[in-house]
Amino acid sequence: SHAVANDIGAILRDKPYFQSVVKLVGLKSPFAAGSMAANLQPSEAENFIGFSAIFRPLEERDAPSYELAEELRRELSAYLEENVAAAQLLVVPESSSPSMGDPIEIQLIGADMDELLRLSREVQTLLANTQGVVDVRDNIGMLKPQLALQPDREAANFFGIDHGDLASQLRIAFSSDEVGTFVTADDNIDIRLGTEWPSRPGEAGGPRSTEELTRVRAFTQDGRSIAMQQLLKPTHSESAIAISHVGGERALTVMAKNEGRTVSEVFTDVQPQLDEMQQQWPSGYRAVIGGEAADTTETFSSALLALVIAVVLVVGVLVILFSSFRQAFIIFATMPLAIIGSALGFWAFDLTFSFFAMIGLVSLLGIAINNGIIMVDTMNSFLKEGMSIPEAAAAGSARRLRPLLTTAITTIIGLVPLAVSSAFYRPLTLVIIFGLISVSVLALFVVPALYVLLTPADAGEGKVLD
Repeated sequence: SHAVANDIGAILRDKPYFQSVVKLVGLKSPFAAGSMAANLQPSEAENFIGFSAIFRPLEERDAPSYELAEELRRELSAYLEENVAAAQLLVVPESSSPSMGDPIEIQLIGADMDELLRLSREVQTLLANTQGVVDVRDNIGMLKPQLALQPDREAANFFGIDHGDLASQLRIAFSSDEVGTFVTADDNIDIRLGTEWPSRPGEAGGPRSTEELTRVRAFTQDGRSIAMQQLLKPTHSESAIAISHVGGERALTVMAKNEGRTVSEVFTDVQPQLDEMQQQWPSGYRAVIGGEAADTTETFSSALLALVIAVVLVVGVLVILFSSFRQAFIIFATMPLAIIGSALGFWAFDLTFSFFAMIGLVSLLGIAINNGIIMVDTMNSFLKEGMSIPEAAAAGSARRLRPLLTTAITTIIGLVPLAVSSAFYRPLTLVIIFGLISVSVLALFVVPALYVLLTPADAGEGKVLD
């Protein structure tokens, strides 16, 4: 591990975009570095190597931090695949906001932890073989070596030791008890009484090897001393140091990050295979999708409900303002015209609908409604002046053609720099840009046509009510 640490440290320090690189000395668990992996369970394994690196200011490097982090991940992954078999790499950017977990999370729920670990290996293999998935692991981390001691009933009965006495003597030998506190000027030190094992110098706890059991003696009621090995059957195994639960059931979480693909695209490939795998699992075991996919589903559900409520309220306000359900419908018809353009734009640029795109869509619908209100209100004013319905529709469209197109063009020009410069906000801006193009063109034909078809023949002279 020291050789690997030296090589990785050299790779990191050789990068010109790092201002400083610090090795995390004594890192014994993946979450000892704070936000590095908040979802990992504790581990006593000592085969973790950690580094903390700080980027130079943006003006002193050629690319943003997330691009450099992905480049570094690929380089370190190639090194580990070549030099360290079965090593796991975790590259985590530090954030001032609370950790929200990994984008890809699959919770495995069942009764037996060993079975969950086996299923975890299957799911990790599935994710590792999926394009665009990196940093695959579970929240158990490295398993803790465990030495299970099973009483030999025949031997215990032969020496006249019952199970209660044997358990009490084992607890005394393998555990440590706090007997006092030593007060110093800086801190209070707990004084514990127990057995010190060669495998745990200066630490509390039981032995880590069967050879250390030779140091433990059991005592019979008549005072005889017996080697503990004669009364126990040791069994080596591995277990998680902590077990999480979901709804009262044991659970294990498989985590990963996405690279070059959205989480939705990843789960489009993974979900069918995961469903097929679950059919082969024992009864009572299941997988639940979490992480960004679950958060996105919940967010979209809330946003969709808010959008429906907003549309209902808008229609109600339009009916009150224009005193006409028909004209409210004409204005409302501009919404689908805007959505058509946004859908075509996303299809042309091969983009995935995201939360920011949802925000852009809500803003776009508001703009489309405003355009419809202006056009219909202008047509009504011409109708009140004595024009016929077709003449009012044509005159209203012609009168508002120039301001509507001017407003749309200036808005689009203002959004283009943001769409080009920021991939983060590109979905939001493209929704508005393509939606404005379509609604500005189509509304000039659809709104007048609907106005002619739906306006009552006796409308005019101030009467445009249904």
